Amino acid sequence: MIMKFLIIGDLHGQTPKIHFKDFDAIIAPGDFCSDAKIKYEYQAVKERLQNHTKVKWYDLINKKETRELVKKSVNRGRSVLKYLNSFKVPVFIVPGNWDWSENKSLYWKPIDYYIILIKNLSKIVDVHYKIVNVNRYQIIGYGTSFGPEYPQYKEDLKMFSHAELQKRKKEYEKSLKKVSLLFEKATKPVIFLSHNVPYNTPIDKIENKESPRNGWHYGSLVTRKIIEKYQPLVCIGGHMHEHFGKCKIGKTVCINSGFGSNVNVLMEIDKNKIVRLQFHKK
Repeated sequence: MIMKFLIIGDLHGQTPKIHFKDFDAIIAPGDFCSDAKIKYEYQAVKERLQNHTKVKWYDLINKKETRELVKKSVNRGRSVLKYLNSFKVPVFIVPGNWDWSENKSLYWKPIDYYIILIKNLSKIVDVHYKIVNVNRYQIIGYGTSFGPEYPQYKEDLKMFSHAELQKRKKEYEKSLKKVSLLFEKATKPVIFLSHNVPYNTPIDKIENKESPRNGWHYGSLVTRKIIEKYQPLVCIGGHMHEHFGKCKIGKTVCINSGFGSNVNVLMEIDKNKIVRLQFHKK
C-alpha cells in the first residue's frame, strides 16, 4: 500500500499554499512562528562574531519590545498550525529554532511556547525525540537544531571559552545518544524528521549576503551522524532556506523542504522505497 506525504517547508509565520491533493499525512520540520526578531538577530550575530561578545538579540531592545515581538511571533505560529490541523490528516512536526521551545534566555520566567503552539490541536503530532508508528513506517524526530551542535568554524569557536566548548560537546553527545537510542528501537523503515538538514552537504550551505555566516555549511552534525550510521529511508529537514531540493548520503534520500508559503513536496512511499518525489515551487 502506497503512503502519500505532503511535506511543508519552513514557514516563519506564513500560511502555506497547498499545491497537491490526496495525501495521507503532512510532515513539517518546524519554524512555524514568524521571524519578527530577525533584524535584531542578525545584528547580535555580527556583534558576537566581530567583537567576541555574548550579546543576544533582546539586549538590543527593551523588555516591552521583546515581549511584543515574542507574542507576535507565537500568535502567527499558532495560526499556521491551526490551518495545518484543519486538513484532518495527521501532521507530524518537530520544533524549529524559531518556535520558542523551552526558552530559557529571555527576561522573564522560562516558558515553553511550543506547548502553547500545539495545545488542543488534535491532528498535530509532535515527534521531537520520539518514535511514532505510521502504518508500515516509523517517524523519528529531532528538532530545534539551527547549526552544527559543536562549532566547526574558527569564528564560532572564538566566541566560547574552553568550559563553554566542553559543555557544548557534552550537549551534542547527549543529543546524538538520545536520537541513536530511538533508532536502535526502530522495527520498521524510518522517516527521519530533523529541523535542520545534515551538515556539509549540497543542501546546507548558507548563501545569503546579509548573513554574517554567508558561505558556511551550517547543517546538523547529529543529523549527519545518524544518517551515516543508520541509513534511514529518508531524512526530511528545513532550516537552510537557500536550498529546496535533495541529495543522498549512502542510501538515504535527504530532502531540504525549503522556505515560504509556496514550497511543497509530495512524497509517495511503497514498502521500503520512495516511488515518487515531486517538488513544487511557484
